Amino acid sequence: MKTVRHCSLFASFVIAFVILLQFSPVLADSTAASVRPFEVDFDKCFDRPGDAPYLFTFSGTASGDVSGTLEARVAVFMPDVQPNQYHIQADYVVAGTLDFTARVGGRGNTKTKLAVLRGFVSEGPAWLIGAGVHDEFQDYVRADGTPCSRGTLYITPRWKQTRNDDND
Repeated sequence: MKTVRHCSLFASFVIAFVILLQFSPVLADSTAASVRPFEVDFDKCFDRPGDAPYLFTFSGTASGDVSGTLEARVAVFMPDVQPNQYHIQADYVVAGTLDFTARVGGRGNTKTKLAVLRGFVSEGPAWLIGAGVHDEFQDYVRADGTPCSRGTLYITPRWKQTRNDDND
């Protein structure tokens, strides 16, 4: 009788384990979805001279994984850091389905009209603070002569540390 009871208990454990394994990808996907990278497409044009400490502001729309409005508040602009290249630092202020500010800096090419900047989320929900930001855009000029840029912010939320790596 004990053998049957042990076999029955063992079989129940195996069945429960197999069922749990079938649900683990679903649980993993729902957790991963909350911290997955996302993209914010934008189209912004010169709007106004900046309020201190900013030099000037570009404004426009945000779409993609986050929709709403976007302001690129330029804090540093250094032309000709190298032939055909400029250095720029800006705060992207996004207001819409997700409000946040991304601080980025990098270089643009005046010949190709392409720019690549990198940075981090400096303001927003706690889970997004410190997220990596990769900004790519292309400059263009509207028919009325207004300078504009069209591109994408690629945002990767930070991972949660599960242990202290300093005390392995």
